[in-house]
Amino acid sequence: DIGQGVVIRKGTVVAVEAFEGTDRMLRRAGSFQTNQLVFIKTVKPGQDYRFDVPVFGMKTLEVMKESGIHHAYLEANNIIILEKEKVLKQASQWGIQLVGY
Repeated sequence: DIGQGVVIRKGTVVAVEAFEGTDRMLRRAGSFQTNQLVFIKTVKPGQDYRFDVPVFGMKTLEVMKESGIHHAYLEANNIIILEKEKVLKQASQWGIQLVGY
């Protein structure tokens, strides 16, 4: 059982979310000091929403900025964006692209 996120670069997996959670995984990926990193957030097969709700919010956006990750793909209709308008506005200001797939 692995987490809900992965960071890739040009088709190569750089980091996979484990027990540490999304933000620590993003920081770890950013520590490699490379460019063109892409964060993908999805749900796990058989996701049990009673125990683990996949969310994306300002904290994760801030960590993406700190980590130099400028692109995120979020599974549409399955990832909850907390404070959506605020997140989208800030992402635009920081040049971070958020895409639903």
